[in-house]
Amino acid sequence: MTLDWSRLEHAYGSASDLPRLFDEIDDPDLADETWERLWASLYHQGSVYTASFAALPVLTDIAAGRKPGGRWLALGLAGRIVVEEQQLHEPGYVQTHYPAAINELHQLTQNVVVTRPFEGDVDDFLYWLEHLLAYEGVPVWRRSLRREAHPVVCPSCALSLEIDLSYKGPGTRRRDPNARFRVVGREGPIVHGIRPAAPVDLPPLASRLHGVAVRAGQPATAEHLTHLFGSTTCPDCASDFSVPHQVAAFQA
Repeated sequence: MTLDWSRLEHAYGSASDLPRLFDEIDDPDLADETWERLWASLYHQGSVYTASFAALPVLTDIAAGRKPGGRWLALGLAGRIVVEEQQLHEPGYVQTHYPAAINELHQLTQNVVVTRPFEGDVDDFLYWLEHLLAYEGVPVWRRSLRREAHPVVCPSCALSLEIDLSYKGPGTRRRDPNARFRVVGREGPIVHGIRPAAPVDLPPLASRLHGVAVRAGQPATAEHLTHLFGSTTCPDCASDFSVPHQVAAFQA
């Protein structure tokens, strides 16, 4: 049955223009502009839409080479869409409604992350690891692996904290729970560093991702994962706590 795209929506309204856009990505003169339009329509500043998920089989055909277009761009876009599944759907929606596409996208993404040398930096690699976890239906870490700041709460004294895992150096700082935006360059000082977990002590999921990073020639990614799954100390009550436990608890 032919899909009626006009009944679906993307960032700019009706998705009736998607069939034309999917045809235009094969035109060298239009491809770059068309891919920009597709990304903006289906994954607009991190937001996804009904048409985003309906597009997964088409993106899979492009990523697998059955339909002409940019295979890498299609695979990346599909991954970001599935990462944000819970914006619109219950966990497991994509696995239930698009099982063949998700299985194939998972395999294609596995091929990307085991490639050595990986063509990209730490942040690129972490995006692909998130895609891998999204296809597997893994909660929390499908959108929390990157080098960024995570709001958490001290499990002992309930102080609002921020775990900063950016490239500037991982650590813990006090956080204003009422602050909606951070002014760049005016964050509070790091009060305590993060004690990285030893690779042999990583929990199963983190251990698997760490091994993937090592085998892909991504030592900086592997090191980042030991901090993300490490421990730190509350600057108020001096209690030690697990970074991943509190990141996951805050998102629950």
